[in-house]
Amino acid sequence: MAQEMIVKIFDIVGGQVVINHNCLSIPELKAIHDSYEDPIPAFNFLHYKYDIESPYANIPEEDKDEILLNDFLGEYTLEDEVMIAAMNKLEELYVTPTYRYYLDNKNLLEKLSKFARTASVTTGRDGNITALQSQVKSVGKTILEFKQLEKVVLAELEETKGRARGGKKLAYDQ
Repeated sequence: MAQEMIVKIFDIVGGQVVINHNCLSIPELKAIHDSYEDPIPAFNFLHYKYDIESPYANIPEEDKDEILLNDFLGEYTLEDEVMIAAMNKLEELYVTPTYRYYLDNKNLLEKLSKFARTASVTTGRDGNITALQSQVKSVGKTILEFKQLEKVVLAELEETKGRARGGKKLAYDQ
């Protein structure tokens, strides 16, 4: 079974994303570099959206794009063809099946949390009180299982950090 790789596309120097060989050799990222007078805000957006160790990782997925767009202002938009292509490529490169499953379940947990915050309790034959009580009873198990999934994803990250497919070290690690 081939070992999956957690990809490090961008280098961070002094808290800033810097142009590196990946930005110039991956066609979709090179297109970002060539399309914008200052590509760094777009690269910042892409890095912080996809890097599993991003400080933005705990932001709900539905809010993340807007927050990143506000934090990394630039001439790019999410409707630009080059940005769409770059996001699709980074989705392929960064998101392993395990991490995708984690993100999907994180999204579900966020939806359940939002529902619990906003739902009105209703009683009677068509009420939701029984469903809400059931959710409260299972919340510990749900969170425990989610935390277990999170540990699996973090273990995958640690196993593959700085390693290429097959467990080989990358040139700059040797």
